[in-house]
Amino acid sequence: MLKSPRGLPVVLAAAAAFAVPAAAIATGADGASAASTHIVKIKNIMFSPVTLRIHRGDAVKWEFLDGDIDTEHNVTSTGKTHFKSSGSKESGTYTVTFNKKGTYTYRCTIHSNMTAKVVVS
Repeated sequence: MLKSPRGLPVVLAAAAAFAVPAAAIATGADGASAASTHIVKIKNIMFSPVTLRIHRGDAVKWEFLDGDIDTEHNVTSTGKTHFKSSGSKESGTYTVTFNKKGTYTYRCTIHSNMTAKVVVS
């Protein structure tokens, strides 16, 4: 066992040499970023943000926050890729993971003015 100039064992230095950098944990083997979950708030009869840009493999979680005004909503895709939350919700969440690049449009079928999109790169 190695000793420091003061006669103490040098164990911490060896352990630090084998520590995994935080950046290695946050990325995959190919250097890609780890997947994230992004939030879209449904409040005051609107989606926020209206346009969300994410990376392939990321998830979007919609939070239904209009229960205080007793207003129901849903999340329904309008393109080729199909996703849909339950018919109507005032509270709770709904999550979709996007594994392909593209632009995904969606709307609330209860409120025709509520439209938004997710752009996946």
